[in-house]
Amino acid sequence: MKNIAILCDSNPFLKPRPARMIEMLKDYYPLFVFGRGIEESERVVSFPLSKSSSQRSEEENNAIAKACLEKNFDFLLYTKERQILQDKLLSTPSLSLLIVEDITLLPFALAYKEKNPKCKIMIDLREFYPLEYENDSSWLRSFGAFFEYLCSHFLHKVDFALTVSEGIARKYQEVYSLPCTLFLSLPPYYPLTPSQNTTIRLIYHGLISSDRESENLLEIARNLRSGIEMNLMVLSNHTQFLQEFKNEAKNIPNLSLLPPVRLEEIIPFTSRFDVGLITLKPNGFNNTHALPNKFFEYIQARLALLTTPLPSLAPLIERYKLGKCSSDFSTSSIIEAINSLSLEEVQTYKQNSHIASEELNLTSNQAKILNIIQTLLGEK
Repeated sequence: MKNIAILCDSNPFLKPRPARMIEMLKDYYPLFVFGRGIEESERVVSFPLSKSSSQRSEEENNAIAKACLEKNFDFLLYTKERQILQDKLLSTPSLSLLIVEDITLLPFALAYKEKNPKCKIMIDLREFYPLEYENDSSWLRSFGAFFEYLCSHFLHKVDFALTVSEGIARKYQEVYSLPCTLFLSLPPYYPLTPSQNTTIRLIYHGLISSDRESENLLEIARNLRSGIEMNLMVLSNHTQFLQEFKNEAKNIPNLSLLPPVRLEEIIPFTSRFDVGLITLKPNGFNNTHALPNKFFEYIQARLALLTTPLPSLAPLIERYKLGKCSSDFSTSSIIEAINSLSLEEVQTYKQNSHIASEELNLTSNQAKILNIIQTLLGEK
C-alpha cells in the first residue's frame, strides 16, 4: 500500500478543504498529516505555530517588512518553525504522494521529492495567491511579490494541481502555464430535510472583512421588510473590524449575532434557517471567481440561496434552481432580491437544494480524487 502525506501550514482539521481531503483518503491509504500546533499521534505530525503580526515584536515585524522590500524571500520561507517541519518530513520514509494544501509548503515537498524522486506532488490551490489582497498596495509590493515568487519558481515542478473554480484555473494556466483540475469544495452528506418556518430566516456564516465589503450585511439587515430576519455567524482575521462590526450590529433589531460552531456542526446547525447569503462583489480577482465553501454548505443544509451574480455562482444557481441572484452587485439590488422572496418560493428552492444535496457532497469528490490519485500513482 502506498503512503500519502497531507501538508498544511495551519491546523488541517479546522480548514474545510484539508479536513475533507483527510476524510476522503483516510480509509483508502496509509495517511500522514503534517500541520501546525496539532496533537500528534502515529501518523499525525505537528510543527510549531508561528507568531501572528500582533504577537511579534516591532523588531520582528520590521525584519519581515525589510525582507519583503529586499525580496529576501528565503527569510520569509525558511522559518525556524518550517525547518522543524522539513526535518520531520525528510525523516518520514516511503511517501508516494505529497498533497500540499498551502503553497508556502511547496518548497519543502519538493525538497522531499529531490531525495525521493519517485514521490509525486499534488497541490491544492484555494486562491490565485499573488492577488489574494490585491486592493492593498503595500501587501502587493510585499507578500504579493512573495507569492508571485513561490508561484513562478515552484509551481511548474508539481505533478498535479487542483483548484476551486474555473476562473482561478484559467488564471494559473494563463500566467504560469499550469493546468489545474477543478475540484469543488463539497462537504459531507448530511441526512437532513428542509426546515419549515413561518418567517424567512436568513443566515450568513464565515469570514468578514473590509476587503469583502462585509459592512453591507449590516445595511441589508437594516432594510429588510417585515417577516424577514438576519442571522450572522461570523469570524474575522481583523480584530478591530470584527469588534466595530459587532458594536454596530447590536443596534439592528432584526439581526442576531450567533456564536461560531465547529466545522462539522455548521451544516446541521444552519439547517434551521431558510436562505443562505453570499454577498461577495467583484472587487478583486479572487472574489470575482470565488466558489466558496459556504455555497455548498448552504445546499447541504437544505437552504435556498441568495447570491450576487458572480460568474462561478450564477450558473449553478440556475442549473439546480437553488434560489435567486441579485440583478447586479449593489447592496440595494441584494436587498431588493431578498425582499421579493415569498415563503412559498423559499420552500421550493429548499426542496431543490434537498435534491442537489444528493449530488453535491463529499462522496462524488471522493470518487474523483481517488481516481486522480490512482492514475497519478500508476495504480490504474
